[in-house]
Amino acid sequence: MGQALPKTHTNRWRPPEAAIGVLREGLSRARGAPAGSAARKRLSPRAQTYLASVIAAALAAATVSALDGNVGRGGWGLGGVLLALATLAQLFIVEKPGSQSYRMAVVFLLASALFLSPAAVAAIATLHYVPSWFRHRRSWHVRAFNVGCTVLSALSAWAVYHQLVTSGRGSFALAGLAAAASFVVVNHTLLAVMIRLATSTPLGATGLFSLESLSTDSALAALGVGVVVVWNANPWTLAFAIAPLFLIYRALHVPQLEVEARIDPKTGLLNAREFEAAFAHELERAQRSVSPLSLLMLDLDFLRDINNTYGHLAGDAVIRAIADTLREELRHGDVASRFGGEEFAVLLPGGEHDAALQVAERIRSAFAARAVEDETADVPLRATLSIGVATYPWHGRTAKELISEADAALYRAKEFGRNRVVGVGASLPPTPHLTAVN
Repeated sequence: MGQALPKTHTNRWRPPEAAIGVLREGLSRARGAPAGSAARKRLSPRAQTYLASVIAAALAAATVSALDGNVGRGGWGLGGVLLALATLAQLFIVEKPGSQSYRMAVVFLLASALFLSPAAVAAIATLHYVPSWFRHRRSWHVRAFNVGCTVLSALSAWAVYHQLVTSGRGSFALAGLAAAASFVVVNHTLLAVMIRLATSTPLGATGLFSLESLSTDSALAALGVGVVVVWNANPWTLAFAIAPLFLIYRALHVPQLEVEARIDPKTGLLNAREFEAAFAHELERAQRSVSPLSLLMLDLDFLRDINNTYGHLAGDAVIRAIADTLREELRHGDVASRFGGEEFAVLLPGGEHDAALQVAERIRSAFAARAVEDETADVPLRATLSIGVATYPWHGRTAKELISEADAALYRAKEFGRNRVVGVGASLPPTPHLTAVN
């Protein structure tokens, strides 16, 4: 489970939280989610040091495991079966709102920790990722952290289980429960610390220690103990033990489908249809509370030139960079969306026109200063935004009127030379009489 890697600022106008309507991409998506542009960002020095420490610790643990004389109760055949099942399960990741995700592979990783030698456990924890790398594009640090985190989690489960069993201080059930708990705690803690270092997100705000997150992963790990029980009783009945995973996957997958229907897949922002619904809701709330509502219409300058020079994949990287900039520059409660093509829309509830112009200028300047890196371009890409701003109720009282006015201001920004912010009118008109809507 993870979140994006936004920069952190201290802004006068809003706290450094991500905008509503923005689904962050995980640093590791330690359950294996596809990594987009956010995941490809460069890590901070502290995050890089921590990443190196996790990788080094995993390598050291795997090396010690290879020298360990314990061969485990399972042979190569069982190890191959568990690796195949973990690899297959890793291809089917369940995404959750808030950039949380779950993976069925936890079941087989836990089973390997109870059955196999530590060297085999480390090998399975590493190798089961490989096929999924061909399915999902990820940066090297995402892949490296995934492997390091999983190896340490699985080996911690192995150590806890065998310590309790060999010492005679615990039954199989108790040792299995402790191993499952160890896997989940180590995995979530390692990832939460990485998120904290990379994004300055408080540990409690990562969602990794929520009841839903911990209970779901704990249940999957506990199912791994059940797999061991079934295998010991009759290996041919293993299919009956793992069949419920299909139903679990389907049940967990429903929220992912709901989210996918709401977001733009390229940017993770709200799509145009969902933005329309959010606009209607915010406009109604502004009318009832007698408060302003500002709309920003943003358009990427010279996208065609970027596509013609560097290719459409580079253009996509620039579009994703706009979404990343919005994540960094908007407060919690603002609504960001990809309105269509290279055009974006942002709602600022409670935002007066002057304040909205300031926010738009911060977005414009932050994006103009941003160097967008993509493997398809041999140099960092730089681009600019033109932004039009309109505010309820001064420039319109319906969504259609506000969009029309903001679009007209955006076109004037283009006419004036692009890379600029233009509001409706040269100055703010007299404040109209506001009437509360009951």
